[in-house]
Amino acid sequence: MGENESNSSNHIEKTCKHISIKIPEDLETTFRREECIYKAPAALCDSNRASYTPRVISIGPFHHDSEKLRPMEIQKQRYLKEFCKRLRGKTKEQVQESLNVLSSTIEDEKDEIKHCYADDTFVEFSKDDKFVKMILFDAVFIFELFLKNEEDMRDDKRYQDDFIIGKPWLRAAIQRDLILLENQLPFFILEKLYSLAIEETKPNYLSFLDLSCRYFEKYGKNKTKPYKVWHFTDLVRHFLSFKHPKLESPDGKQIKKLYSPTMLHQAGIKFKALSDHFTDLVRHFLSFKHPQLESPDGKQIKNLYSATMLHQAGIKFKALPNACLLDIRAWKENENPVKKGELHMPPLEIDNSTECLFRNLMALEQCHYPREELICRYVKLLDFLVDVEKDVDLLIENKVIVSRLGDSKAVAELINKLCLEIVEVTSGYDALSQLLNDYYESSWNKNKAYLVSVYFNNVWIGTGTVIGLIILAITVARFILFFFR
Repeated sequence: MGENESNSSNHIEKTCKHISIKIPEDLETTFRREECIYKAPAALCDSNRASYTPRVISIGPFHHDSEKLRPMEIQKQRYLKEFCKRLRGKTKEQVQESLNVLSSTIEDEKDEIKHCYADDTFVEFSKDDKFVKMILFDAVFIFELFLKNEEDMRDDKRYQDDFIIGKPWLRAAIQRDLILLENQLPFFILEKLYSLAIEETKPNYLSFLDLSCRYFEKYGKNKTKPYKVWHFTDLVRHFLSFKHPKLESPDGKQIKKLYSPTMLHQAGIKFKALSDHFTDLVRHFLSFKHPQLESPDGKQIKNLYSATMLHQAGIKFKALPNACLLDIRAWKENENPVKKGELHMPPLEIDNSTECLFRNLMALEQCHYPREELICRYVKLLDFLVDVEKDVDLLIENKVIVSRLGDSKAVAELINKLCLEIVEVTSGYDALSQLLNDYYESSWNKNKAYLVSVYFNNVWIGTGTVIGLIILAITVARFILFFFR
């Protein structure tokens, strides 16, 4: 028996000597800084995979070979054909030369493009020309779509027979697909290709960033009258100036000259685009003004009373129109003072596309902004406020929520499901939550709110209460006078 065990152990030792571990030399131990396009985490997909999946068109490599999206490949060819009419040159040879310039640019940038994708799904693109062709077709489709969208705003009859612009349902479906996290092209390559194809040959055209903002303008909550359609410079200033430096120079000097971007680049200055891709661009629109990332005292609030409970304690919810979605205001704030007991919130419009929008923005933050989860924190606060239908009804009554779903229960379920599997690292609403909790837990506030709700619920009850108090006061006064006679 002992002899068999000895032989067995010797055999294991010999086997172990032949085990070798091979680790690829190019295996990365940290994520690349260029990464900005991700596949939605599996835990989030368990809640609703359809919210992260394109319905009609694929952009980029993740869904390129999806069978159900194949019909739109023909439309990409149509748009490429029409886009060629905008390129430099009139002959086929000249147009082909322009396309070759775009293809060469993609070829030169293909490694940097691939580095923008977190998931290595480029095995199917073993031939570089297939990858270049995919980027070219997808980019040109986006260019032509955005340009037609802009031209359609000027003349809504010009493209009424277009395969996309002429079909409102398809137009809306494509816009929905273009905000999906998994359905993106890096923003830098789109800007570069558009600059080569359009901006250098047609200076009267809008820049690609302008077109992008115009195409997704329905998500821009910072719409104010001074910012017209054709003054995009003011619009960009509005996006970027929510946190701005002092207006005056510290030393009082006025700079008369600034070196050009090319000269600054030669000196080592790096210029970065406003966004990495369309999902990130929409996130910028919704979060241009937001609370600070961390609570002043470092405390993290794990719970907040619901909207109905806060209302029972006297909290009044008021809509804050024409404000950033995240710009929620309460009392004790230095700026934009609010009356004690009031919570001002920008209106949130909820329709069939809301879940898809928020899920992709939250997935982006979970993957790319782990310490700047602006949208996640907003949705978490909303999840605290909304528990049941009554909470939704209260917020709808106060115009804080505008529901297009028609069912308060559906709205409550949508909000409650959004935060499933969401990891919140920091919070910017802890101070606000603590303020609301303290207000609710005050006995004085509850009793005062109860008296108001019972005896001053409406004009008639309030009038009756006042008349009753007057009669009571007269009766008491007469009794006292009679007693002292």
